[in-house]
Amino acid sequence: MKRTIQGLIVIALGALAFGKAGAQLQVGGDLLSNCGQIDGHRDAGNLPQAREAARLCLQGLDQLLEGEVGQYFLMEVAGWVRTSFEQNSVMGFNNTTAEYQKNGNTAMVSLTGDAGGGGGLLGAFGGLASLGMMQAGQQVTVAGLSAVVTPDGMIIVTLGNGAFLSFSCSAFTTAAAALAGIGDLVDAFPVAQVNETLVDG
Repeated sequence: MKRTIQGLIVIALGALAFGKAGAQLQVGGDLLSNCGQIDGHRDAGNLPQAREAARLCLQGLDQLLEGEVGQYFLMEVAGWVRTSFEQNSVMGFNNTTAEYQKNGNTAMVSLTGDAGGGGGLLGAFGGLASLGMMQAGQQVTVAGLSAVVTPDGMIIVTLGNGAFLSFSCSAFTTAAAALAGIGDLVDAFPVAQVNETLVDG
């Protein structure tokens, strides 16, 4: 299951890398400025333009929300020190990844999902996360949310908007080892705040 999720994340990051080239064509633009243009286009009967303005507006709002979520990937969590942080967003697909180190071990925390809570590709990823919870794995609860510890040591929390937050460390490759090795990181990570930001805004 861990390899499947990691493979999907690699595919997603590949799509993000591809999208970055196209996104450069938008350099200098203020996506949120499109929000105020939607009604004008609609009132003028320019529905395609209104739809495009709405799409760009939503993209800007997603990026804004993504930035809010990023603040919860703290520099230090339960003695784990953040050593890298990256956020990518393209075509509604958002991925926030951070690496944390403690006692010579490196853990990866990854949030994969749609800031706006929509469907599409991200809905499929959320569905796969839910599917994983129905497969072999130890059921746990994190901040009141359903989660699973896979047999190969990945801890996956399904958030309220269908996104998922995963924790993994290559040093801990069984469910028991993961709970013992990165359980403190999972327990102290502000999962509830991330979920509330995505679901309630």
